[in-house]
Amino acid sequence: MPILFPYRVVQLVSLPFVILYFATRLLSRCAYWSHFGERLGFLPRSFKRTAPGSIWLHAVSAGEIATVVPLIQRIRAGDPRVAIFVSTTTLAGRSAADKRLRELADGVFFCPLDYPSCIRRALNAIKPSMVMILETEIWPSLYAESKRFGACLILVNARISSKSWPQYAAMKWFFAPVLRLADAVFPQSIADRDRYYQLGVAPAKLHTAGNLKYDASSTVPAAFLPAFDARQIWIAASTVGPGDSRHYKHDVDEDDIVLDAFQKLSEGFPELLLILAPRQPARFEAVARKLRDRGISFVRRTATQNQFHPSLRLPGVLLLDTIGELSGAFSMADVVFVGGSIAPRGGHNILEPAACGVPIVTGKHMENFEAIARDFAGGGALMQVESRDDLAPAISQLLHDTATAETMGRRAQQIIGQQQGAAERVMERVWPMYWAASMKVSPGILARLVLAPLAGLWEAGSLLKRRRDLARQQHLPVPVISIGGITVGGAGKTPFTNYLTRCLRLRGYHPAVLTRGYRRATPAKNIIIPAGAGVSPALTGDEAQIFLRAGICPIGIGANRAETGRLLLEHFPADIFVLDDGFQHARLHRDIDIVMIDGLMPFGRGFLVPLGRLREPVEALGRADVLIVSRADHDPRFEHLRKELRRFNQVAPIFRVRTRPRQWRLYSKRQVVDDLPAKKVGAFCALGNPQAFWNTLDGIGLNVVFHWSFPDHHVYQQLELRRIASQALRAGAEMLVTTEKDRINFPRDFASSLAPLDVAWLEIENTVDDEEELLSWIESALSARFAKIRY
Repeated sequence: MPILFPYRVVQLVSLPFVILYFATRLLSRCAYWSHFGERLGFLPRSFKRTAPGSIWLHAVSAGEIATVVPLIQRIRAGDPRVAIFVSTTTLAGRSAADKRLRELADGVFFCPLDYPSCIRRALNAIKPSMVMILETEIWPSLYAESKRFGACLILVNARISSKSWPQYAAMKWFFAPVLRLADAVFPQSIADRDRYYQLGVAPAKLHTAGNLKYDASSTVPAAFLPAFDARQIWIAASTVGPGDSRHYKHDVDEDDIVLDAFQKLSEGFPELLLILAPRQPARFEAVARKLRDRGISFVRRTATQNQFHPSLRLPGVLLLDTIGELSGAFSMADVVFVGGSIAPRGGHNILEPAACGVPIVTGKHMENFEAIARDFAGGGALMQVESRDDLAPAISQLLHDTATAETMGRRAQQIIGQQQGAAERVMERVWPMYWAASMKVSPGILARLVLAPLAGLWEAGSLLKRRRDLARQQHLPVPVISIGGITVGGAGKTPFTNYLTRCLRLRGYHPAVLTRGYRRATPAKNIIIPAGAGVSPALTGDEAQIFLRAGICPIGIGANRAETGRLLLEHFPADIFVLDDGFQHARLHRDIDIVMIDGLMPFGRGFLVPLGRLREPVEALGRADVLIVSRADHDPRFEHLRKELRRFNQVAPIFRVRTRPRQWRLYSKRQVVDDLPAKKVGAFCALGNPQAFWNTLDGIGLNVVFHWSFPDHHVYQQLELRRIASQALRAGAEMLVTTEKDRINFPRDFASSLAPLDVAWLEIENTVDDEEELLSWIESALSARFAKIRY
């Protein structure tokens, strides 16, 4: 994107001023110190994901946080296992998110500054497959890096007000290239749709789903404020003071306007309660001084929170100097004035009081909500005043004329009911984009300079090795089925090998497994072991132990698989060899090449090791005879991967394998158990793709309060186990869980290091969709080889 270069130059030149700005904020407001590292992209360790699949929602402030709630609820309804992270920009937004999203989101953080390094750190931590940005947040680095990472980019509830439109139109040269990066844009209104089209968004990417704020109005939490036995309650919500924004310069003080109106109304309504809620927390003290100076009876909400029966002389004012209670208080009001609308601030959200069936009054400045204000005014559900002098008569009219007030409130609720459903419509359109996303590496300059040449050397070395191995390729006297992959790390090869050998055994064959025996601590060149033999992991390596413990067939361990296979045939009457992790082992001829594809990260981030996770270029998939996709339980994801794989191999049959828990083994009881004796668990593992294990635990329904992952094939030390147990206890875990493979790598007397926590390990098994079709294909492919052997 050409616009990025001048943007980066401006960022570089302005960096000293950005540093000075934040230094000033940090020194002037202690609250800015809290979680400041998140603004630089350093997210909490607990957020770290080991595979893509999360959704990142960005909601700039408290208003957008309320809007995001129904969207999260729809995501949870569509797939409760998807991790959801919400970023915000303002302190008020963070406070609102911490309160409202505690049970809905997996994490809340401050959105990083729009510098590539900050954005990349956040992306690499939470690994989103989708980035959803609410309303008018156009940040070039966030957009560009999200797309470079492989995530789909969605703009939700997008809007550009009529007041702001001339500035956007004048800078189309800047905004158009950025907005074109979006995969889909959901404008709030027809007018917004036209503006985004004029800024260069393709019509195919513009979708009408409605306004999410209507959905959000039905998710308002209840609040319990003291009413002081008032007969009438008027709420003045989100009032602003003079110059109360860096975007709008004005000298209008809405608090003075409201207090003037209140003092006029007090004569006719002696039992009137005004709940005054200034927009900015920084103004709470200034408004309290205004009330004292005017001699108005008032009490601060913070002073009543710990009082069982707070008192206030009426007519009086409850100064709502808290955050998060306003939206829940609307249901107790007789009339609501929504601020930011007499002052030229563009207005604030009127949907929350409307959802409570309360009549609403605003000023004429509703540019930020012009579509909503137009709907409500046209439907007789909103009263707008032209000037400050009109506020008191408008409030008085609605307090006197309860029939009109009730009609307005009823019409407001009807309009909301008619407009709801945007969240469902949005998710219906974007789920296919989510399942189609594939994570890519977003390497920095240093990574490109250092690792790219190494990746080139890896590719060259792999090519030379393959040519050399093919030149001296050896054959075994029985058929060979290879099970391998094109990426480093776990794709499910080991459990699938057990699955296939078990199926072959049930069909009357006598299979045997050939494996390298990764990380075995023995100088023996070849090791032949009968099925189910009890042998030390030091002799075999951890994965070979899983084959042995399955007790299905004998195994041969050695670097030269042809030599190992011939030696095994001298001891056991095998008629099929299953070659574990053999796709790159060209030294041994195979009759069938089965390649496992990790559905969570199918193409290894798009680069070869060490820049990515590919062992060889994806074009190597053309050599595969069968493709098996793991960890793609959702049909849309599997269908997308099937189409992607057809780009590289147009003939190989494609099947899906599912992993399911088979049983738990509890150490303290030395036996299999149906259910774990604890509600909260700490989980740890050393797998190529730990996220697969975390997802399995989520699918089981375990409450995992602690995660810790180690490199694949890690051999645990006593000190490490003590640290795991200590941190798990601190997180509230009642026991520990891990995998069967990890249990093999425990030291002796591991129980004393984990004490007082017990540990259980999960044994898993595979099932294949269309299993009979797969096995019939394999038998058919092998029949020619068996015929040659007999001949």
